[in-house]
Amino acid sequence: MKCLSRDEMEMFLTRSVVTNRSGIADHIATCSDCQRLEDALLEEQEQWAREMYAETLPESFTDQVMFALRDEEIEPVTPIPMTERVGRVTKKRRRKIWWVTVGVASILVLLGVASFYSIPTVAEIIRSLFSRNNVDIGLLRAQEFGLVQHPNIKVKDKGYTLKIDEAVADPTRVVVALQLFGPDGRHERERLRLLEERNGNRIVVKDEQGKVIGKLEDIRFTNDFYYLVAFFVQPIQSNRITIEGQIGIIDGDPWGKGFPAIKGNWNFEFPIDMTEAQKQTKITELQGEYTSPGGMTVRLKRLTRMVQGVRLELDTELSSEALARSPGDLWQKQELMFHFEDAAGSEIHSVNTRKHPSMNSLMTQSRIAGDKAGLMHLSYTFQYLPENQPYRFVFDGYYIAERDGSSVSFAPARLQEEPVFFRADGDDIRLKGFTIEQPPNTSSEETEGTLYVDGKLWNGDSFDDYWMARDSGGKEYRVSMGGSWSAGGSGWKDGMIQLSEDFEFQIPGMLAVPEKLTLIRNVVSKRYVNVDWSVEMNGSPENHNKEGLVGSIQQFGDLNLHVGRNEEAKGQRRKLSFLLYQTHSMWKPVGLLGGEEKPNAVLCFGELNLI
Repeated sequence: MKCLSRDEMEMFLTRSVVTNRSGIADHIATCSDCQRLEDALLEEQEQWAREMYAETLPESFTDQVMFALRDEEIEPVTPIPMTERVGRVTKKRRRKIWWVTVGVASILVLLGVASFYSIPTVAEIIRSLFSRNNVDIGLLRAQEFGLVQHPNIKVKDKGYTLKIDEAVADPTRVVVALQLFGPDGRHERERLRLLEERNGNRIVVKDEQGKVIGKLEDIRFTNDFYYLVAFFVQPIQSNRITIEGQIGIIDGDPWGKGFPAIKGNWNFEFPIDMTEAQKQTKITELQGEYTSPGGMTVRLKRLTRMVQGVRLELDTELSSEALARSPGDLWQKQELMFHFEDAAGSEIHSVNTRKHPSMNSLMTQSRIAGDKAGLMHLSYTFQYLPENQPYRFVFDGYYIAERDGSSVSFAPARLQEEPVFFRADGDDIRLKGFTIEQPPNTSSEETEGTLYVDGKLWNGDSFDDYWMARDSGGKEYRVSMGGSWSAGGSGWKDGMIQLSEDFEFQIPGMLAVPEKLTLIRNVVSKRYVNVDWSVEMNGSPENHNKEGLVGSIQQFGDLNLHVGRNEEAKGQRRKLSFLLYQTHSMWKPVGLLGGEEKPNAVLCFGELNLI
């Protein structure tokens, strides 16, 4: 697997990348470059939290409060004389009143501060799904519709306390805020590991029949509680789900300090009522299709609007000529490129673009083969799409795996002096060196040949199993890839993949430098951008392309988030006066971003508008 870019790592650590998460996690665990990038991003998140929320008070705080109160002048209180019936002489109690007042004030101040920093109470509310640096549009909509549930889970064993005070669920995803406190009452953010295969710990989602339909994973979005999320590629239909946690060991040792594994029982279970969330689910049937010059037909099918997300469904179908270029199951390996833009042409979201910068709020996607060759059912779930404002779906192109056979032959020993180029279908790769490497300097436990390359790719980046090498004796070898790459472009249909200077083609099982070697690309992830199709969603009922295809589109989506509208019906109005930035896939608090980035969304006093 290739190394992750900064954007990809941010998506992995936050919310957007949900496909092949285990494979990405395994890669990070064995890649020092990705580990450094992960550590840097996590430290960045922790720095934001440290600046926004103090963890402890200085030891001198109490003394400072008492000293400040001693210097304050307290307004004298007129003594109330005792009645004659009591038969006592009236006395002035000014000094005593002063000290009582100071004492009460001190207690109130200290209690107020203690309630802010203690566990539980306000500290837990601030360190919640709705704190400034955690909240996203889906959560705010869930809050708007009253879908935030408080299971009040508290399980204590061996001195460690597991707490869950917030959970949010709709057919799109489940989000749970889990806190773990150590014997000293402090947050233990890195001690709990949900690694079912290794330590048996897991938190799952079950439907009404008890079937596991999802698994909660920590997306590491905060530094003091576990931000657990389960995404559903297909919207769940149950009116009631159960969150079940099986936690039998606390064994995290993130700093390598030799913390012992603690075995115990922190199991828990609680239900979530999905009835109201299901009522908010709206399905809109869509029409409109387009056939590309390359033989792919794209059909819009439906849009499902849920509280925390919007799911777009469409089909693709290949012509017989296009299907012949992708025999076997290659036709199933396809990706669409598209984006949404507002009436002014500004980007709302994009999928599989190389344009930089770009916006990405994709939460899940799925590809399911149809009942005949060449037919695919695709879905994409976004955090939101506009409803009351016009916007446009724009088709930018697609990738599809096709048979290739392009090759280049060379003398490996001479590459350093005489580099050779592999050039095919817009891809340009320079072969610049070759060595034989031994473990542990290999990608596996065996000796391998290492072909050093750099260059640029126009086509897709699905490398593994697409390449092979053949030596002068006719023996064939599997080829894998190692190293990092980046992609960038200024428009929706341009951009190249840039292979880094340390990129390698790895050939396991090659024991000596061959006299001659042929590098063969059997399959190419072909990139097609010769398309022209857009669909007006909330304006004109037509969709346009140069071929003149027209189809009706019904209105759907939701851009404005009126947090206050339900609250007003109850005579309440929640004032949200904080500002959020969304940079690529991460929400960040204002004032903590460097550079000249500008806000993509402003959230203030109950309404969200793109600006």
